[in-house]
Amino acid sequence: MDYRGKAALITGASSGIGAAFAQALAQRGDGAIVNVASIAAWQPTPYSAVYGASKAFVLSFSEALTVENRHRGVRVLALCPGRTETSFFAVAGISTARRGGRNPEQVAETALHALERGQSAVVDGAYNTMLTTAVGLLPRTWAARLARWRLRPRE
Repeated sequence: MDYRGKAALITGASSGIGAAFAQALAQRGDGAIVNVASIAAWQPTPYSAVYGASKAFVLSFSEALTVENRHRGVRVLALCPGRTETSFFAVAGISTARRGGRNPEQVAETALHALERGQSAVVDGAYNTMLTTAVGLLPRTWAARLARWRLRPRE
């Protein structure tokens, strides 16, 4: 898609994924909304309950907006990245042992390709896709227990 000559509104574009979107859309960013959710949207997240629930809202909200606005030519996408090399972990006070992941430019490209294909949601990265698919096959109580084990605070 050619986004040149169009306007884009990107919130949180000072660094990380938002900055990568700003740079990528400057080369393309017409009749589209990209909401950043998380792989946390796909399951209960003990120890991060409000974060996971808010990301689940973003996913559901985006999917509903997709259906409501498809006939208007407005595409809506929920981007669900996993660990991304941003300042998120430092700001959230998460130890450096949990840092790493994909770079923001990769995540932005994944989102833009999905947007161009007309998807309403995309999980970034093969590992994250496998994880969200596997979690979706489990009973939700099991998924919550698995997440509790992965997300529990480390001493």
